[in-house]
Amino acid sequence: MIGNCAPDVVFVDGPQVAPWAEQGLLLPLDDLLKQRGIDLEKFSAEFFEPCWKQCVSAGGCTPSPIVPTRISPSSGNKDAFESAIAAGEIPPGTLDPDKAPATLEELDRWNHAITKFEGTGPNRRLVRLGLVPWGVYGRANSIFTWGWAFGGEFYDAENFKVTANHPKIVEALEWMCEYGRRYDPERVSALQSTFGSAEQNPFILGRQAIQLLHLSGLDDLDRYAPRLRYGMGPIPQPPGGELNSSWVGGWTLAIPATVSDPRRLEAALDYILWACAEAEGTTVEVRSIRNFPAWKPAPFFEEARKDPRMGIYVQILESAKHQRPVMAAQAYYMSELDRAVDRAVRGVVTPQAALDEATRRTQEYLDKMLARYGGRP
Repeated sequence: MIGNCAPDVVFVDGPQVAPWAEQGLLLPLDDLLKQRGIDLEKFSAEFFEPCWKQCVSAGGCTPSPIVPTRISPSSGNKDAFESAIAAGEIPPGTLDPDKAPATLEELDRWNHAITKFEGTGPNRRLVRLGLVPWGVYGRANSIFTWGWAFGGEFYDAENFKVTANHPKIVEALEWMCEYGRRYDPERVSALQSTFGSAEQNPFILGRQAIQLLHLSGLDDLDRYAPRLRYGMGPIPQPPGGELNSSWVGGWTLAIPATVSDPRRLEAALDYILWACAEAEGTTVEVRSIRNFPAWKPAPFFEEARKDPRMGIYVQILESAKHQRPVMAAQAYYMSELDRAVDRAVRGVVTPQAALDEATRRTQEYLDKMLARYGGRP
């Protein structure tokens, strides 16, 4: 903001969409779109469903979807596994580096086989590991990822009830905490902290053999490890959990509620529609930001489907079912989930207690927000 004057179009991060909309900071786009002769029902069908849902609050369609960012298939460093097998650290026949683990049981087996310590006692040092379950781009995003994979639900939108302590989410966190007890979060952090830049990413160096990799991570692999051999596949399925589970988040474009001049409103909407729902705009955005568009007809997808790596991301996006809970306390919820995962993984409290507290605290905050803004969800 310059001179106390907001821009005509703003980027809004996914967790801020509903809170900003409920506080009246963003202009609902419904009427503006209808004035253009756009049928909202047909228009919404042009977007991937979770991306569109992220942009709909009680006040209607507020921001416009632009880029889904949380599309993260499981990636395995084949070189790291093959080197460990060749060195005798993993018995031959234990696993096949060319075949990604399909179940959580297989993933656990891969992790325990590749993880390596050096030294004994207090000087015992972690020098290589598989997956860090709480390291999927932040602890809150990690519990979203595994909570949905296990079959949990984070929010009852009809009754405005926070459900962070859903039994399946508790089960997911218990599984994450088992990794914490086995490998020690402090030792994991120590291993990761020794690498300070993209080219020193533990996955690139073979120190972390399995990682959920965001699309932008492909650029780092191409730049710093062009010869690295790795495989990609969907998130392994927990027992009784969701097959090929995935979710999307990302940035949206919105018009601040302070914009009232008709000409500025027209220009702002022109830009949003160009960037989010036109061939040229979506192509420019994906080239510059390195994220997929949320608009299904985008010509970029024709190219992406032909790429062996990006094609996997497209498949995941097309089957994605989830987005972060759209509610007035969304950002607060993220911070509570981050705190819950951190405390549970470090063994400060049990997973059940951590998620019970996150549920209670977020529900209290949500109830206050609902009361303050007229009881709207």
